[in-house]
Amino acid sequence: MKTIAKKSDQSKLHGAFKEMRKNGFKAILGVPGCCRSCIWHEMTQVGTKPWADVPVVWFYNGQGNALKYDLDDNVTSHSVIYLNHNSSQFPDEIAACAGILADHGLNVEWDGTSDSCIKVVF
Repeated sequence: MKTIAKKSDQSKLHGAFKEMRKNGFKAILGVPGCCRSCIWHEMTQVGTKPWADVPVVWFYNGQGNALKYDLDDNVTSHSVIYLNHNSSQFPDEIAACAGILADHGLNVEWDGTSDSCIKVVF
């Protein structure tokens, strides 16, 4: 009987983001920046990174740098990353994003509103 290796937390997260990008999302892990407002402003500037017209899911380093991995690439303690998104423009696509994260075996919490972040709880 073949043993199937359990996927690590890191491979689940990276796999979900890779699938989102394949589906046309701008899905970005660990954006450098000081805060959501500055980062979002920079992301949506026409001519620089015109991502205002596509579904975007991202977290910045201040929201996800608490992820500490063990030697097996699993998160070592209770951690949460908060995924920012533009669901007010793309509600169905961002809802699908939350589904992709869950399909990859991640614990997802989101109330479905544009005012709240999608939380991935480890």
